[in-house]
Amino acid sequence: MNAALRLGSALMGAGWELRRRAYARGLRRQSRVEARVVSVGNLSVGGTGKTTLTLHLARRALALGLSPAVVCRRYRPGPGGRADEELMLEGALGAGRVFAGASKLAEARRAAAGGFALLLVDDGFSHWPLARDFDIVLIDARDWPSDGALLPAGRLREPLRALQRAGALVVSRLANGEDPAPWLERARELAPGSRVAAGRHRVSGLRALEGAPCPRGARVRVLTGTGNPRAVEASAREGGCEVVAVSTRRDHHWFGAAEARAERAEARRQDAWVLLTAKDAVRWPADAGREGVAVLEVAWEWAAGGEEVERLALAGEDV
Repeated sequence: MNAALRLGSALMGAGWELRRRAYARGLRRQSRVEARVVSVGNLSVGGTGKTTLTLHLARRALALGLSPAVVCRRYRPGPGGRADEELMLEGALGAGRVFAGASKLAEARRAAAGGFALLLVDDGFSHWPLARDFDIVLIDARDWPSDGALLPAGRLREPLRALQRAGALVVSRLANGEDPAPWLERARELAPGSRVAAGRHRVSGLRALEGAPCPRGARVRVLTGTGNPRAVEASAREGGCEVVAVSTRRDHHWFGAAEARAERAEARRQDAWVLLTAKDAVRWPADAGREGVAVLEVAWEWAAGGEEVERLALAGEDV
């Protein structure tokens, strides 16, 4: 490993430890808001399914008659000044239930002041200033953090021992029909005091941005600017698509009009559709054309332990 990367990881670890001690000794304090706060986060960079699970929990809360809102950071906003996650969540839940900005604490205060009794914080585990009532942490079964290396040498934002703070450790991205038991055991080894559960991204369908529906079994050119392109490709195949190519961009990339037209032209040359995720679709430029572009729809599905996690997260220990 490069010496500079090792030094960077050591410095990050030292900074994390100083921050942890400052909060543990009361030198810095977390702020509470007048609502129940549940975070859905992870330790690693890249996509583990946080937003998909957050949306699932928000919908479950609505079905239970609760009053949920989602809090998220406005990360890499696009031309309109909005971020992809907030736009996608607003499309599913309505604009009034999504609070996004530069500070999760400030947005949580705004949501609580608006009368929302349950706040779901997308990517909130590593946000120390905001006190939470329950922390859910996701670990990708296809990207298990075996070496425990911190950024920049590895992919972790916090040491593995930080998982001891988690109320529930959820293994994500299980394959269809895969036995969750071995993964639950591995999760227990990382956080013996936490509840453990497992889930997956179930493909719920394909929809065309415009024109005729995208047929099952269609040839597709996957185009994605998400944190886990391999998972998108796997979901496309699970959905019955014939993947002829995968074109990737950095996470949260906003597609330019010329770039999007070029992708459509290449897909036509390959006799294929351009296939986007729902998060990619909100970053697709309106003036690039929509014909021959489809969206892969996925939904969270529990494989084990989901009922308890939902009960503890949405209603608390006393229910």
